[in-house]
Amino acid sequence: MSVYTTLSHQDVADFIAQFDLGTFVSHQGIAAGIENTNYFVTTSTGEYVLTLFEHHHTDEVRDFVRLARHLGRRGLNVPAPLIDHNDIWLHDLKHKPAILCQRLSGSHIADPRPQHCRAIGRALAELHLAADDLHPRRADSRGFDWWINISPELKSDLSAEQQAILDEELAFQQAHREQWLTLPHGWIHGDLFHDNALFDADGNASAILDLYNACEGTFLYDLAIIANDWCCNEQGEWKAGCAEALQQGYSEVRELTADELNNWNLMLRGAALRFWLSRLLTRRIQQQTQGEMALQKDPAEFMTKLLVRRSAEH
Repeated sequence: MSVYTTLSHQDVADFIAQFDLGTFVSHQGIAAGIENTNYFVTTSTGEYVLTLFEHHHTDEVRDFVRLARHLGRRGLNVPAPLIDHNDIWLHDLKHKPAILCQRLSGSHIADPRPQHCRAIGRALAELHLAADDLHPRRADSRGFDWWINISPELKSDLSAEQQAILDEELAFQQAHREQWLTLPHGWIHGDLFHDNALFDADGNASAILDLYNACEGTFLYDLAIIANDWCCNEQGEWKAGCAEALQQGYSEVRELTADELNNWNLMLRGAALRFWLSRLLTRRIQQQTQGEMALQKDPAEFMTKLLVRRSAEH
């Protein structure tokens, strides 16, 4: 989350007036994350999060917010949009789709430890199971086909050595495509980095945030995305006990199959590749259109993690 679209006090006051939320007090931009514009909003009745979608059309937003509404009805603590006086939850603000959600309680964990990894593993498995009967599922716009199609465009931003790494990994993933298609799948979060979860004072996961990349995918891939962020440092080195706790927590709710365990490193490599590519693309977009509080994330971090995961094959 970042701030690409600047909103004045009056802009937000006019927007909030559509809801029964008391008197508007203040708003503050949120710098964390990289794709959408987000503000904390305070009124006389509570605190909220206002999101403007910078890269999605209204129909796309309506599609993936279905999942948040479904999970909310199943009792999961996720940011579901509030309805206004006219029972409308999807709005237009500054010519962009916008939603308003209750600000959920809890704190971000800067350096996840095994207890946090175990808790988020459980929470992810609960999400996978709770979403199982929601149809139709949204296609993954950053999946395998996107990796293949976007790579030629991004190669101009890479050195010859980096281009060779990318080509080798794409060939490896293509050769193992059958494993991806046969492993258990369904709705996945697709972006559950540690800044997309909240925890209470006892270390329990209190909320899962940012469902805007949620789509159909391989469950194990979703777990690998978490592992590559929560369970290792920026150089890809595993933190003691974290990856084990993540898998343990997940399996306490939905037991991982033998095939899944055998393909763990394949998923770790795919997850690293996906975020290497998406960060390359985001960096290019940010260079063209700087946000007021746009958070810069280094694509090289996930190239490094990819190389570490590849070395584990030998």
